[in-house]
Amino acid sequence: MNPSDDNVKSKELDDSEELNPKKKSKGLKVFTTIALVIIIILLIVAIALSVLLIKGRNAALSGNTDVVVDVPDTFNVESNSNSVGSAYVYHDGKKYKYNDKVTTILFAGIDKRSYEHEEGVFGTAGQADCIFVMALDTVSGNYKLMAVSRDSMVDVDVLDINDVFYGTDKHQICLAYAYGDGKEKSAENLKRSISRLFFGIPVNSYFAFDLDVIPILNDQVGGVEVTVNEDLSKYDPALYEGATVTLDGNQAELFVRRRDIYGDSNQNNLRMERQKIFLQSFLKKTLKLTKEDFSTPLNMYNSCIDYTVTDVDASMIAYYTSIFLKTGFDSDKNMLKVPGETKKGERYAEYYVDTDEFFKIILDTYYTEVK
Repeated sequence: MNPSDDNVKSKELDDSEELNPKKKSKGLKVFTTIALVIIIILLIVAIALSVLLIKGRNAALSGNTDVVVDVPDTFNVESNSNSVGSAYVYHDGKKYKYNDKVTTILFAGIDKRSYEHEEGVFGTAGQADCIFVMALDTVSGNYKLMAVSRDSMVDVDVLDINDVFYGTDKHQICLAYAYGDGKEKSAENLKRSISRLFFGIPVNSYFAFDLDVIPILNDQVGGVEVTVNEDLSKYDPALYEGATVTLDGNQAELFVRRRDIYGDSNQNNLRMERQKIFLQSFLKKTLKLTKEDFSTPLNMYNSCIDYTVTDVDASMIAYYTSIFLKTGFDSDKNMLKVPGETKKGERYAEYYVDTDEFFKIILDTYYTEVK
């Protein structure tokens, strides 16, 4: 074939396309349509996410109006009324105003295996063996994660399984969950006692989970690495003091739950330190996984929902996640224990909160300095 013939045919094709632009026009229309559909889908997703986050923010801050803080007598208040928006607290020459953009989240690990628990029996709905309270400033992203001793002595509403109120007695705070139905009513009762311990600060939301969920969450992040702070080798040879171990599910449950209830009054304090070590490592690993996959917290939520009583929904999970993805998580710096002293009671250990020291933490967490 003559090469010149190929050139002629190529030129004829080019001329044909120029003379008949319908093919180009059709291709352009298809491309434009696809691009438009993608833009619309992205816009819908962005709007849906924005609506979800707004809904989550509103839910997270519900109950933060007309708060009455029970300020200790050792701190000066401007007036007899210390509700939000009307009073200031003075301490060390500084003036403070309540910050209603801080949300409070209660995390409670419920032990329903104890020998005291009997399903459907008054006062035995399970005990809150592990209690952490997170105070999260939704504007700045600053937070504190406060460990509350299960032995903390506080006013507890005594309820039966039908939510009938019998009165208020001074008890270990772990028993607040025991009085109720073992579900929402028990969790709400624990919220009330936590709020009393926190000088009237409202608890905006809660997770009350059966401690059987620990192995599930541990394995979902691929195991939690800890350095063992006390000798647990009699329960598991790998858990000797000073060992660094990536816990499997069974080890994680042992590490978080185990204590000698017949030992000295410091047993729970030792266990709380282990719980803190576990939680620090778990949260750091969870945040790392969430940066790789935004759906990680929601997947965890779904995996343990059958073991959990909560008033937190998907919108709140998304909202909390969005804050921590922006600000990060430094558990070593922002994790602390509610200050106080353990004493031996008539039957069990009793933990008495140092109200003055604790209110200083409350000021630093829930108040902003006014210049």
